[in-house]
Amino acid sequence: MRRLLPTLVILVALAAAGCGSGAGTVASDQAATVDGTAIPVKELTALVEAGNSQQRSGPAGDTTRQALEGLIQSQIVLGGAKGEGVTVTDADVDARLSDLRQQVEAQGGAFEELLRQRNLTVPILRNQVRVQLAAEQVAAKLVPGPSDAELTDTLGRRKAEFLQLHIRHVLVKDKATADKVRGLLEDKGDWAGVAKQYSTDPGSKDKAGDLGFQSKGQTVAEFDKKSFELAGKGDCKGRTEGPCASPISEPVKTQFGWHVIQVTGIQLPKLDDQLRGQLDPGLQQRRQTAVQGWFSKRLKAASVTVNPRFGRWDAAAGKVVDRETAPQTTAPPRQPSEGSATTTPQP
Repeated sequence: MRRLLPTLVILVALAAAGCGSGAGTVASDQAATVDGTAIPVKELTALVEAGNSQQRSGPAGDTTRQALEGLIQSQIVLGGAKGEGVTVTDADVDARLSDLRQQVEAQGGAFEELLRQRNLTVPILRNQVRVQLAAEQVAAKLVPGPSDAELTDTLGRRKAEFLQLHIRHVLVKDKATADKVRGLLEDKGDWAGVAKQYSTDPGSKDKAGDLGFQSKGQTVAEFDKKSFELAGKGDCKGRTEGPCASPISEPVKTQFGWHVIQVTGIQLPKLDDQLRGQLDPGLQQRRQTAVQGWFSKRLKAASVTVNPRFGRWDAAAGKVVDRETAPQTTAPPRQPSEGSATTTPQP
């Protein structure tokens, strides 16, 4: 029931103006090198074959060059972040992917199916998430923002905007079934059994309908409105922390079907970079401006060598472009050897 994210990975817009290049050679199994770090051909091939949805449409050669440009830029970000003392661990990537999975499943979707629809594979997504996290952490170092104490005070004053609700639901196809489900839940309270038997939400039916904590605006409008109405009723009323139990809702219709909903807990979110940006609305723009300038400098200083199979690195444009090939000269035809039926021109 969360709205599908416009993209599973929202990479920071990186300026590509004015770039440096470096002389050198690459091995046959390398698509390019960036400051001595190789980008394997197999990584480029996997990205192209997956038909990454971030690539623009166009001829096959253009698609390959665009994919390689993205890999080069990603490596510049990762290398630059390392130089800033930023390291993104596998655990960091796992945590972000878990968040993304929960967001998709909370709306009744299947994470793997959404990846398939967007022509993404898990390894490609992991790489993109790693770059995203590195850029975010660099931005946070460049523009620290208000202290946590100041933001906590702000959060307390604006708590109504940021409350998160622990929600469970059962999703069915029609109102008659929803009415039946609500009656069963009112009579016996067996959320695990009812959800398993009736719910069409694959992400929560085996978890007693549990959707975890949801923030305002993260679910579709009808579901969101009803959830926050429920949070003001029962022993959830007036709470900002801890478990509670709202009344069980009447059936609620959304684009996904009919829902029976209950709020089981309330909390204020923990401070993270996303929340810091929400509490200080100008912070994200200041950080984006700073990280774009930082990236532009890194790009100018980068030593990039592209495998001639894929083109060459245009330092001024920051792009992989067609290789410039010298005009060929043709030698005089070789005289056929005795018994030969043809004459083969030699380049």
